[in-house]
Amino acid sequence: MEKYSVVINADMGESFGRYKLGNDEEIIKYVTSANLACGFHGGDPTVMKTTVRLAKKYGVAVGAHPGFQDLRGFGRRMMDITPEELSDDLLYQLGALEAFLKVEGMKMWHLSPHGMLDPLVSNEEKYADAFIKTIREYNPELIIVIESKSLLCRKAKLAGLRVAAVGYPDLNYDSEGNMIIERVKRLADPAEVARQSISIIKNHKLITIDGKELEWQAEVLCFHGDAPNSVEVLKRVRQEFEKEGINVTKW
Repeated sequence: MEKYSVVINADMGESFGRYKLGNDEEIIKYVTSANLACGFHGGDPTVMKTTVRLAKKYGVAVGAHPGFQDLRGFGRRMMDITPEELSDDLLYQLGALEAFLKVEGMKMWHLSPHGMLDPLVSNEEKYADAFIKTIREYNPELIIVIESKSLLCRKAKLAGLRVAAVGYPDLNYDSEGNMIIERVKRLADPAEVARQSISIIKNHKLITIDGKELEWQAEVLCFHGDAPNSVEVLKRVRQEFEKEGINVTKW
């Protein structure tokens, strides 16, 4: 009998100043891994500190969630930056989060590009190269959480970096398997998200917005903490995974 296992991951720490986003205190109870905003698209020093301590309390592995320097657009608008600026921005954000982890005696496990930074480094060769070079110089042990079909995934593996293939069951995908990036998160159907999650892990199939099934490999499922009912979604997913015998693990 085939055994199934998955890392359950969520974007967290995206509040800023007086603006609260998501319900990190509850989300943390249902995940094994968290992507923490690093101050560019969301998050601030106090939020980073608080979220790192929350992850420590619940034994959740922490990774960086670097994005474009675009608080107003929450990193979900494409920006015209050079590969050199990408590298500098990436180092800046990794270093910021690492400081809070160091104080708590924790390590950084992974990183996952946020918003429109994701398709830029996933599909554009010069940006993928800059991303890979920066990670190799900063910490080649970091796990890059990225879609298996991406150029970045292939190039990172060839460069000897660690890669974990990801699926986003709470997002819609078009018929070509591209994520439909939302400026404002929709109210997701927990049952529908659970079905998509199970399909990805057990059947290696992703169901597109028009009902098409695509081959999909993922060892990590990432959920979005800024979705209005993210806690209910994660609860349902964990319940259905238990019924299906899917083991939830850390890295």
